[in-house]
Formats: sequence, C-alpha cells, structure tokens
Amino acid sequence: MKFLIILLGLIVFAFSQEQVGEVVKKQGRVKVYHEGSLKGQFVAEVPHGLHLRDILKTDYASMAFVKLLGVNKLVLLEDSVLYIRGIDTVNFEEGRVLFEIKKRGEMRGLKVRVRSVIIGVKGTRFMVTVEGDRIGIFLKEGKLSVRNLVEDFIRYRKREEEEFEEFKREIEEDIRREREEFERFKEETEREFREFVREFELSSGQAVVIVGREVIDVEIPSRIEEEFRLLDMF
Repeated sequence: MKFLIILLGLIVFAFSQEQVGEVVKKQGRVKVYHEGSLKGQFVAEVPHGLHLRDILKTDYASMAFVKLLGVNKLVLLEDSVLYIRGIDTVNFEEGRVLFEIKKRGEMRGLKVRVRSVIIGVKGTRFMVTVEGDRIGIFLKEGKLSVRNLVEDFIRYRKREEEEFEEFKREIEEDIRREREEFERFKEETEREFREFVREFELSSGQAVVIVGREVIDVEIPSRIEEEFRLLDMF
C-alpha cells in the first residue's frame, strides 16, 4: 500500500511538471508562480515554459504573449492574473486577456472559468475583462457558450427605445461603469422582457457585460477592437 501511495504521488508530480505552453514574448514585468511557490519568478528570457497549475501575472504597463499547446494563443494585458488549471481549462482571476483558440479536429476546446462562470470555446477570438463584480465578454469571431455554475442568469434583451441606446453608447465609451448606473438601468427595464437561463451562446461580433446574475448586451468598444490586433503580433 505504501508503495502504491508513493507511486501515485510520483505520477501526480510528473503530470504537474508537464509543459502546456510558454511565454513567447513579453513587455514589462511578467511573473510566473509555480505550484506551491509563494515567491514567484520573473520571466527574464523568452520563451519561458508554463506548466499545469502555474499562475501567470502581469504588472502595470506589462503584457505576456502566450502560446498554449502549440496552437492556442493568448495575450495577458496589464495587472492581470491567469491560472492554468488543466490541459484544457484556465481560470481568469482579474484584469484583461485576449484569446485566439483554434479547433483541432474532434479535440475538446478550451474552457475559461471566471468565478462561477464557465466560457466554452472552440475556434474563436474573444476578450474577457474582470474588474470588481463586472465581467465583460467580447467575441470578435466564432462562437462561445457561457454557463453559470451556481444559478440562472437574468438575461436582459436589447431595448429599441432611446434610453437604452443612450445607455449602450455610454457602455461603449467606458465599460467600467459604476454599480449604481447598472441598477438604474435594471429599474428602467423591469417592465421589459427578461429571461432566466443557466446557459447562453454568443456569435461573432456580440458582447455582454455580466454583473452578478444580470447579463446585458453591449457593443464591442473601438479600443477593444484595436487590442485584438495584439494576437497578430506573434
């Protein structure tokens, strides 16, 4: 029995050492925390290998350009934290990250977990932003599924009235809105159509902002459209 426990421990250790990607380019200060390490290691030279259960962190005015499993790419923008949870799963903790995921035959796509939200991906370009209790998902091309692990989303459908258009324009200018503004929007739309869903899909060009359970459709801001070009730099 003791031998089996030791053997199992060795297998788990070897699995955790498997390289699943690498930082191929960087700007500014980028740090990698290997499993069990509290100190972390600055990425001094590239390429820098990434393994299962590594945490990747960027500082102010910094970026990390990453390739995962040879074909998938992501750009971790400033003040962001990404956890490589598994071969096909990453946890995004805070900040902004761009993804380019290429479908490979019948292989499973990548899953991105943001708190209780799971984003299922196969062949697509998109961006995820996290600030406070606000999650933004901006889909440039392809398809995404968005699922809540805890409870149903409250999905607010677009309004055609002038009030909604004005709110939407404000979102486009700056997605980092105050919670009070979102609450006012909810109060104004209580009479409008809402649906309660555990999961929904996004198609090319669509974007949403999620606050708690509430989901509203927004346009992709021009500055985010520009940031998608970073994925073509490596």
